[in-house]
Amino acid sequence: MTPRPTPIAPCLVARLLLAGFIGCMSQAAGLRAQSDSTFGSGRNNGDGFSSMDQPRARPIFLYFPPSPPPLGQMIPSVGLASGRNPAPAGLAAFVSDIFYPALGVRLASHSLSDKQRDRLDRYRADKTALQQELRATLDKIRDAEPAARDQELAALARAQAPRLAALEQAAEDLRRDLVHGEETWSALREWRLGERVERGFSPNEIAQVMRGYAFYSHALTPAQRRLLREIHLELTAAAPNATHATAAQPYLFFPPEPARVLLPDDLPAEVAAQIAAYQTKKSRLKKELYDAVFAEERLKLSFLRASPLKTLATAQEPALAELEALAEEIRRGLVQHASPAALAERSPLPPTLQARVGALIASHTSLQRDASARLNELFAAHRDVPMQTSVRFDPDGLRVVVIAAPPGRGGGKKQPDAPARIAAVRAQAAVVADDYGRQMAEIVNETNALRVEIARTLGTTRASALDAAFAAATRVAAARETAGLYGDYRVAVFQPGLSPAQRRLLLDGVVAALALPLPRGEPQPTGRLNRW
Repeated sequence: MTPRPTPIAPCLVARLLLAGFIGCMSQAAGLRAQSDSTFGSGRNNGDGFSSMDQPRARPIFLYFPPSPPPLGQMIPSVGLASGRNPAPAGLAAFVSDIFYPALGVRLASHSLSDKQRDRLDRYRADKTALQQELRATLDKIRDAEPAARDQELAALARAQAPRLAALEQAAEDLRRDLVHGEETWSALREWRLGERVERGFSPNEIAQVMRGYAFYSHALTPAQRRLLREIHLELTAAAPNATHATAAQPYLFFPPEPARVLLPDDLPAEVAAQIAAYQTKKSRLKKELYDAVFAEERLKLSFLRASPLKTLATAQEPALAELEALAEEIRRGLVQHASPAALAERSPLPPTLQARVGALIASHTSLQRDASARLNELFAAHRDVPMQTSVRFDPDGLRVVVIAAPPGRGGGKKQPDAPARIAAVRAQAAVVADDYGRQMAEIVNETNALRVEIARTLGTTRASALDAAFAAATRVAAARETAGLYGDYRVAVFQPGLSPAQRRLLLDGVVAALALPLPRGEPQPTGRLNRW
């Protein structure tokens, strides 16, 4: 195989530095848990996190949005049945908005006022109008010369700037207005990062705190909220070392955050160096923000002291603006190298093997789509049965669990025939799982055959090399399959001349159009679990 050109080395180094930063954050959290002073028993600093001194209430369910997928990632055509605590109807329209969790609670509790509904309707109408105006201009200048395109985009950016600023302020005002009393992620939490505890905090626990601050803290700027969402994604993919972290999260975070992309390896040295510098600068800002959240968590008697997050919000503004300017320089360097449509990862496999990988991915997607549709139809037909269901796609099969609902959660009056009906649903679900398992065995066989061919083609039997090549080919196949879905995503990330707010506007439209499965509600955290 032809060796990769050397110019990409700085970019790869930056990715490894980021991966190492994730691991360092996770390890540092455990050390801080051992050494930092214990957090006070309660506080309310106007930061969206309520006091723990209040009588303990029964946890409510909170709804967080799905994370925007990496550019080109395969999206399931049919989602699995939601089961218990599904996201409330109407929440999908605001999947990219910062007030999503607060709105979810209001919709679930039917406590949204008429005035708030009117504000939401106006917000959505204004956002849709701006998106349509932006898309219309992009369609108009698609084939224009670069100079003319830049001129049109600059004019539109100036014209839309006041309305986009008003739209983002309206989103923040809605977020503050929709947050109510103890209906926040941290209201009932009995632990804080940095407390003196025997067992350090897991990456998942830290990730939850970062996500909670991103959506509920009043002290953050919009840019910092987006950085915290990136940190949350990185921590959920945390690994014991830089190599494993890079494999788990190989994507480059690039604005509009939290967009994620993969770039070709043959970038010019100058562009690769700029990307490395961008990654380093952003990592530094994230580390500052991460530390400020820890400091906020440890803060006692906060009404007497300055909030670390509020102080950092002002301090980071110039650096965040510089980061946006550097991102724009990178975009202009990239489009000189290739068109935005061509800026994508390239397959390490020859066309014949890549085609087989593409067919394999299509078969797998079709199989999951069919099984999901059959299970959804089955569960919908027996919605009145007092049961709970759990569905999971494993690497080699489909696991479906159907059990009786605990007392008080079945809904309606007691049904004498419930055990028999639950058994019937379980039997029908088993048929779907068996069919899936048989067809999945064929896909596994083809996967193994492909690995043999890839080993022969690449001249190696090292498992890590084969895994990397197969994973890259899979990502390329998924990106080609989903190219039509991600058009605006690619424009938002790579098209020079757009304002940062316009990029966010485009990405929001893409995420809404993808119709991602909405996560179920999760209870407010109280005490820590006995184990990670």
